[in-house]
Amino acid sequence: FVEKITWGVPNIFIESIVPVEADPHTYQPTPEDSKTLAKADLIFMNGLDFEKGLEKLVASSGFQGKVCFVAEGMDARTKPLDPHLWHDVQKAGDYVRVIVAVLKSWDPLHQDIYQDNANQLLDQLRELDQWVHQRLSLIPVEQRLVVTTHDAFWYYGQAYGVSFFSPVGISTENEPTAKDVAALIDFIRVRKVKAVFIENLANPRLLQQIAEEAEVELQGVLYADSLSRPESPAFDYQAMIRHNTLTIQKALLGHSSCNPLY
Repeated sequence: FVEKITWGVPNIFIESIVPVEADPHTYQPTPEDSKTLAKADLIFMNGLDFEKGLEKLVASSGFQGKVCFVAEGMDARTKPLDPHLWHDVQKAGDYVRVIVAVLKSWDPLHQDIYQDNANQLLDQLRELDQWVHQRLSLIPVEQRLVVTTHDAFWYYGQAYGVSFFSPVGISTENEPTAKDVAALIDFIRVRKVKAVFIENLANPRLLQQIAEEAEVELQGVLYADSLSRPESPAFDYQAMIRHNTLTIQKALLGHSSCNPLY
């Protein structure tokens, strides 16, 4: 999408190369993407091997501006290298700080506006982080067991005391082994895991198979690597975090009279 930004800074345009509801792990850039990159002044990427195809394209596009790998330099999980830091809302605040520092350096004339906007967003993220903790505090830690399609929620789990399990590794390009799938099915049965989810970009067949063999029901959709379209529940970052948290909470608490969602 292309958006004209009206934060008090004129003539700033943002264009996202990877479309909404496309997988950055596997996205194949187009010749039109190369033209877009070549015309840009700044390129922001997550880094940590999240957008391998785009990194190669930037190098060959003729781009002459500044590239900022926003997550690099943060306290990241390295074994395996995990780029999904944004699922920890406090780390999302670190993203904001890195981005605003780059914008202030690039456009010092409007640095006060960038900083004021960042401060407002950081306040919202602090409130969101507290809200996630409050929602999940209703669930005993030993019951916070969640199965998802791939290993995208480790930072969320670390931040909010949730243990995530998946048949696939860090990247959606990975393929699970039969042994891994069988072990996960046994784990779900033995630990009586209720929270089994597909992800919005994933083919649901593998998780459907796992749920069927483990004799549990899929509990909905989590958003891992992409936001949703405007009419869907993860239309921006904060909406995504709220949707994922409420979906997890609902599955773990169940439809009981003590569930605060009902």
